[in-house]
Amino acid sequence: MNARPSPLVKTIVIVLLVALDMAMAHYLSRQPTVQGWAVVLALLPMTVAVLSLIRRAAGTLLCCAALAGMIGLLVVVLPLLEHNVSWVYFIQNITVNILLGLWFGLSLTQGNEPLCTAFAEQLHPVMNPLLRRYTTHLTQVWTAIFFLMATVSIGLFFLAPLTVWSVFANLLSLPIMVLVFVIEYAVRKRILPSEDLLGPTSAFRAYRDRIKRQSTSGNTEPSTLPGTKG
Repeated sequence: MNARPSPLVKTIVIVLLVALDMAMAHYLSRQPTVQGWAVVLALLPMTVAVLSLIRRAAGTLLCCAALAGMIGLLVVVLPLLEHNVSWVYFIQNITVNILLGLWFGLSLTQGNEPLCTAFAEQLHPVMNPLLRRYTTHLTQVWTAIFFLMATVSIGLFFLAPLTVWSVFANLLSLPIMVLVFVIEYAVRKRILPSEDLLGPTSAFRAYRDRIKRQSTSGNTEPSTLPGTKG
């Protein structure tokens, strides 16, 4: 029997793959012209995410139909994208941030439960008023952060040199998210009582548990993990 890779090995592999993807995006987005394979590589993450959502929401058959349509569209627009691959990365960057901002923001509207509160409920059997207020404010913070990231990305793309935009969008976006996680965890430790504190990876566990429940009930959630804590 072959031994499965340890969690540490899996984590290292994921980190390396993410770092490679960020470096490749930064390199390709600054090129005036690229080959077709580079366009496909640029489109791959968003394509996989969209197809995954379609498959979960509408089934495998519609997912295959959507894939066929995407391939046909790519054949038509490939020559244009080969000379404008930076637009692929730009559209992906602002789309992800705007969708995440809407996901968090719409949960703050009347009649809905703030998203961070919903995540916290996955790990806290009892939600006291302080924890509810904290997770509501945290949902507001993440909403603002994602819309701010999209706004900065748009401003840099049109007003700054392409290299400056690429550094922000392709190299700094993820570290900024990690930094927000770290700052939020430090704030949480100061504000919440010890019985409401969980480890720094609690957000990932809460998101995973919620996705499992949504998949079982047939609903869909964004497959990109935003920063939430409970």
